[in-house]
Amino acid sequence: MADIAAAPGHELKRGVLSVWEAVGLAVAVLSPAMAMAYNTSFAASAAGGSTPLAFLLGGVACLALAFVVIGFARRMAAAGYAYTYTARSLGQNAGFLVGWLYFFGFFCFVPMTMAGVGGFTRDLIQAELWHGIPSWSWFVIFLIGMAVLLYLVINDIKISARTTLWIGAATVAVFVVLDLILIVKGGAAGNTLAPFTFSHTLKGGFNGVFFGIIYGVLSYIGFETCADFGEETANPRRAIPFAVLTAVIFAIVFYVGTTYAYAIGIGVGHGAQWAGDPTVASTLATRFAGSALSILISIAAILSAFVVCVACAAAGTRTLFAMGREGVIPRWFGYTHPVHKTPANAAFVVSALATVVAVLVGFGWSYGAGPYTVFGLMAGIGGLSIIIVYVVLCIGSAAWFRRTQSDYKLAIHGVIPVIGAVIFALGIYGSIYPVPPMPGRIIPYVNLGWIIAGLLALAYVRRRYPGRVAEIGSVLGEEGGEEAAVLDAAAVPGQSAT
Repeated sequence: MADIAAAPGHELKRGVLSVWEAVGLAVAVLSPAMAMAYNTSFAASAAGGSTPLAFLLGGVACLALAFVVIGFARRMAAAGYAYTYTARSLGQNAGFLVGWLYFFGFFCFVPMTMAGVGGFTRDLIQAELWHGIPSWSWFVIFLIGMAVLLYLVINDIKISARTTLWIGAATVAVFVVLDLILIVKGGAAGNTLAPFTFSHTLKGGFNGVFFGIIYGVLSYIGFETCADFGEETANPRRAIPFAVLTAVIFAIVFYVGTTYAYAIGIGVGHGAQWAGDPTVASTLATRFAGSALSILISIAAILSAFVVCVACAAAGTRTLFAMGREGVIPRWFGYTHPVHKTPANAAFVVSALATVVAVLVGFGWSYGAGPYTVFGLMAGIGGLSIIIVYVVLCIGSAAWFRRTQSDYKLAIHGVIPVIGAVIFALGIYGSIYPVPPMPGRIIPYVNLGWIIAGLLALAYVRRRYPGRVAEIGSVLGEEGGEEAAVLDAAAVPGQSAT
């Protein structure tokens, strides 16, 4: 298959991101401070004092996915990486559906995280400055945040990357300080390896840890998104693999270290107390270091939520852009800003739809209203969507490398992707069974409805514009001919070179 060059008006700005800016974008989507401020209590509701083990196992799955992404990134650079990689490994139909799901997942994270910014900011102001702040003020903060987000996403990508890099580093530093204080002081009863056993769960042995893995994987989601910026990164075939590996290793060390600090801070045998405290980080900061650090923790979580919102919007818009320029969704999505060369049209749509979702769920949802309803529901919907994509990527990688690589190695190209696919698939199973209470019960049905809509959209495009389906995954941002031979007819099932 010949790689099709982007037409005028459809080009991203090439080579403007450094490797560390790519790392910053990946770490920003991880939202490490937000994840450690608010996600761990959900995992602890089942994993209890063994929550660090759940996050460690989730990290193993994501490390396997990192090898998958790195293998592809060394051979091709593309906006909407999941869409392109899947099209080249499993065919155009699978590529379209993966792009459809991947965009949907990251779109869900936009209203989710900005609603978090609104809610967390309102509550902090209420606690520290203005006790009578209106409950609906979270939405005013949401709108202000969306305006800033739109500016950053449409402007030069370097501005977004540097903003997320520096804010992300600052917020992580605050949590590292708390971790060190807890570990040095020995928490409630001293340092111990007990959190890395199955003995301290709230739902019994492996079952409790397995449920916790779901939230562990959700916290890791996004470490690989720097691959979405492959066309905008200098020397992407080297920079993107480095950025992906750096991001996932950082996430494993930070998440496991932080959850361990929480476990000994609360007490390994007091998992129920951890599960019942949605702001456990602030609680531990107050107990072991004083109120000043607690306030810093809250501010860090808010800033982390904002930067992850920016990074998720940037990643999601690039998948829309990649699909639009190849014509499988309206080509209007595939046009870039005339000056900044960013997917401005897609950014406007994502911002507008995110605001609509926040209004509908935050003010009109019968199972509770407000920012945390938006946060929780959209996190579950988007998380399941992305985990499905991860399973397909692992399967596609195993098939693609077996078919195309003369130096095929079973352990690297076969076993590692299968390990990742199995752990991610178990996460999907855990999100469906046992059936969760409302509103979480609707999460798999929303994803199923989106998949059905994608199948109908694909059928329409295939009937009306069959030539466009053949172009799925065809546009790459290549900086040279290195390893171009692997991108020939053998790379995509059912296609011939042109």
